[in-house]
Amino acid sequence: TSQNHQIDGVKLSRCEPSEIRELIDIGQEVFLTQLLQLGFFHGDPHPGNLLKITSSGDGEEEGGDNKGNAKLALLDFGLMAKIKDTDIDMMVSSIIHCANKDYASLVDDFIGLRILPPDCDRSKVVPLMDKALSPYVKGGGAKKYEEELKKMYGMDGSTEATVGGFQAMTQDFLTVLNDIPFAIPPYFAILGRAIVTLEGVALTGNPDYGIIMESYPFVARKLLREDRPEIQKSLQQVLYGTNDGTL
Repeated sequence: TSQNHQIDGVKLSRCEPSEIRELIDIGQEVFLTQLLQLGFFHGDPHPGNLLKITSSGDGEEEGGDNKGNAKLALLDFGLMAKIKDTDIDMMVSSIIHCANKDYASLVDDFIGLRILPPDCDRSKVVPLMDKALSPYVKGGGAKKYEEELKKMYGMDGSTEATVGGFQAMTQDFLTVLNDIPFAIPPYFAILGRAIVTLEGVALTGNPDYGIIMESYPFVARKLLREDRPEIQKSLQQVLYGTNDGTL
């Protein structure tokens, strides 16, 4: 049975940053529900496919100025991707480990997601994960990521420091390309695109936004709702910060 229901609204591509900021929480909740609960997500959530609802279609106005009443509609479901339950569990675990900067455990997650092989050189992978992901976890988008990288590699503005830092960064990049065999699962290209796009929208409303730390409360609620052995270890890490439940 097909049903039609008119929804009046304004695309986020035409909204002011203050309006977008009001919708960040609900937009994030919608995406994480699709990704980590349903395992079936919208792969092209650019601002033109996101609609701030101004009327439900029955003449009732939605209080757009009230954050609690802000509502969002997704358009154009032509690009979707499906994720297996086992991969969802691994993603939940990887968000926890990334937020806690537990990169040794994150390697195990990436092996489970088939991004890294089981015999990868952890002594090389863990330090590079730290350098690449720690600035990203802080949030703030590409500009702040670049600033954090420059600090990490000692680029203080002088020519000598900039050259030395760039050489060190290049060496790390070559190590990733040449010494660390990695693969990208088919759905990861769509997932990466969706995350980058959504984070870009959120950064328009909140320049300090970071999806990893903002996802943490959703992950915690998901783990508390579900009583499955597969995710009990992740729940312990959320509650206690350890794998065995000790403080």
